[in-house]
Amino acid sequence: MQGELLAERFRIGDRLGAGGMGQVWAAQDERMRRDVAVKVVHPQHGMDETETQARFQREVQLAGRLSHQNIVTVHDWGEVSVDGRPTLFLVMELVHGVPLHRRLEESTPAWPLAVGWAAQIAEALHAAHLQGVVHRDIKPANVLLTPSGRVKVLDFGVAKFMGETIGARELTVTGVLLGSPPYMSPEQADGDRDIDHRSDLYSLGCLMYHAVTGRPPFMASSHWAVLRKQMEATPEPPGSYAEGLPSALNDLILSLLAKRPEDRPADAAVVYGTLSTLLADHAVTEPDGNILEVTQLGHSHSVSALILKRAWELRAEAEKLKAEAIREVKRTVEVVRSELKVLVRRTEDMDAEMERFTARASAGEFQRAEEDYYQVFKKSIGGTGYPTPREFGGSVEAEFGTALLPDEAKRMVTRFTNLYNAELEENHIA
Repeated sequence: MQGELLAERFRIGDRLGAGGMGQVWAAQDERMRRDVAVKVVHPQHGMDETETQARFQREVQLAGRLSHQNIVTVHDWGEVSVDGRPTLFLVMELVHGVPLHRRLEESTPAWPLAVGWAAQIAEALHAAHLQGVVHRDIKPANVLLTPSGRVKVLDFGVAKFMGETIGARELTVTGVLLGSPPYMSPEQADGDRDIDHRSDLYSLGCLMYHAVTGRPPFMASSHWAVLRKQMEATPEPPGSYAEGLPSALNDLILSLLAKRPEDRPADAAVVYGTLSTLLADHAVTEPDGNILEVTQLGHSHSVSALILKRAWELRAEAEKLKAEAIREVKRTVEVVRSELKVLVRRTEDMDAEMERFTARASAGEFQRAEEDYYQVFKKSIGGTGYPTPREFGGSVEAEFGTALLPDEAKRMVTRFTNLYNAELEENHIA
């Protein structure tokens, strides 16, 4: 087809790729003077031309309403004769980039990079699902990675047209199974044509599984065996193959791979929110790395904005905690300082008491005859009986000008009481 002019407008250039649904060519829109991509859909044998064209037009028009930074824009459609058979073609935005499946063939990316891609795909799916458009063939080959790091999702509308025209589990004229078994949802693998947006979420889960582990969740020797596994087998947790994978990411992928659509996340917005939070939390906990460089998102992307917002929130929270910690430290210091002042005063009082004690000892006060104290004791005996230790101590201080320690006064009172009682008994006997 190279060099041909389609619809008297699109000059065909180099072939960009081919698959089960057709061939993609670079082209020049001679009317608009812009580069475009033209997808020539495989001729459909045995189909009513009018019915097929109407169905194609309906799906292309729906896809053409999608305007999103992560979706390849559809410009136009038409019909061309290939080998004498009427064949439909689709005109799209020409995107310079690498298909994701080629990138995954080279190496398994770091999980933040894979999450950055998946977040952008989820954004594209959410925008499409809001318009009632289900992709039906989300797989690495339908995702382009641009040099700027932006993800572009291809073929909105085409998979549904092909599925309704041929049947989701039949072969195309090229002998290639329509759809991609490693990324097909259980309901799609089972031939259910009445699928909704949750089928795309399952396919996204398969794609994410592949991106973080280096392999799809289910592999087998034939397409049909893979389809059977999609419908019946339980996938191994991706964390079993990817060391260091966050548990939240592991759980998200497994929830996307739930067999029943109602057990998957509600919509692509929920998936996007979880992925964005994962990136944001990773960004603020890895200060030595630049998450925007790792994910190749660029500063203008909405995920980047969320990362910066999350980082700001956590920084503000950290500053708040820091301020509270400083206030608590200051309060603790004041309490300790106050307690130290009390201890210092007590120490000073004890030092003064020791000095008085030492002075008394050096002056021979403690050498005073016990008889002197006994005489004070007897003088203190009144009509109410023997003096208490406190009363005795007061009498000693009044008599001699020195104070007795409480324990010392108590011992003397006990001893002198016994002595005085003994004297009374002796006088009574005499």
